[in-house]
Amino acid sequence: MSLTLSKQLFLICRFLWLFVLFSITIEAKERKMIRISGELVSWEVEGENPNFRFLDPTNLRERTIHCDSETMRLSFGNKPKTNLYVEGKATQLSPTSDEWLCVGKPHVFQKFKVSSPVKTSQSKTVQGQVVEADATTGQIVYLVRGRRFYLTIDPVEAKSMAEALAKLETVSIDGEYRYDRIRRYYVKD
Repeated sequence: MSLTLSKQLFLICRFLWLFVLFSITIEAKERKMIRISGELVSWEVEGENPNFRFLDPTNLRERTIHCDSETMRLSFGNKPKTNLYVEGKATQLSPTSDEWLCVGKPHVFQKFKVSSPVKTSQSKTVQGQVVEADATTGQIVYLVRGRRFYLTIDPVEAKSMAEALAKLETVSIDGEYRYDRIRRYYVKD
């Protein structure tokens, strides 16, 4: 019984496919490692199951991270119970598990908000070195990190700057300026 050429090629291809299929090693799925960051909700330092819960800002869900009691004591020991945030790393208990274990010591800190004073829409902070000043129009040119900015100020003040620049003196401008709609230039507050 002889096989035709097409059947021979089919059997050879099938044999090669089986050889390739069984020669590939199936690697075990690895545990995921993630960065954690968010507002602390609660924590338990003592007991059988030391852990902390934080609000994950990426999906707005609370997530529980389990740590050993020594790490929990060092990280959360005498911290106040309000306005705390946590950053660190966590890994899965097993490749398919929903339980997370902390990796290393999580960083626990308090966030402070720093706010600037409320400004009106027509006011701005001006700070830089004046390089040009026109006494008639009141327009000055000042530099901030090499960039040129233009501002129209009181012509009397611009005149004194122009005189100082004519004497090759260094002139700087620094302060809060608000726009005066009647005079149509910026006035120092």
